[in-house]
Amino acid sequence: MRSYIESEFEEIFNTYYEPVCYFLNLYTKDEHVIKDIAQDVFCSLWVNRELLQIDDIKAYLYTAARNRILNYFRDIKLHEELLAKWISEEKELDEAYDCVDRTEFEKSIETAIESLTPKCKTVFKLSRYSRMSYTQIAEQEGISQKMVEKHISVALKKIKAHILKSMLLWIIFFSYVEKNT
Repeated sequence: MRSYIESEFEEIFNTYYEPVCYFLNLYTKDEHVIKDIAQDVFCSLWVNRELLQIDDIKAYLYTAARNRILNYFRDIKLHEELLAKWISEEKELDEAYDCVDRTEFEKSIETAIESLTPKCKTVFKLSRYSRMSYTQIAEQEGISQKMVEKHISVALKKIKAHILKSMLLWIIFFSYVEKNT
């Protein structure tokens, strides 16, 4: 046996579902969006029935439907803007990647590695090229794990500084060429 509240809700649904859909049709012709939003409005009404104090059910339903469709459009616009931004960033990354001479970049890294102290170079190569853990390196090289961490940290800082310096020189070079052509 259905309760009084269920039968009252069913009457509201049967009375207003189609008019709310027709109203939403003024904002969009997408039938799926219209039905989703209308169902969402009525589901929300049912779920929150004990919390809501509604004087005019028709005004409430139309206002709720309008707000939801406007939120839907706002979310779609935001999604499209984020997607466009992501595509733009990916395109820039692709273009930047194309601008980097991979061979020169690898040479720069190798030069930076070769400039490390012998122990630092050994520890770094064991870590990055041989994929050994810090514990394994410490055992093989007869040093503490903390010393392995220190060597890796120093190596990474020096390599990064060397690469940044190389990049800066290229930027200065290309800026100079661009100004003088």
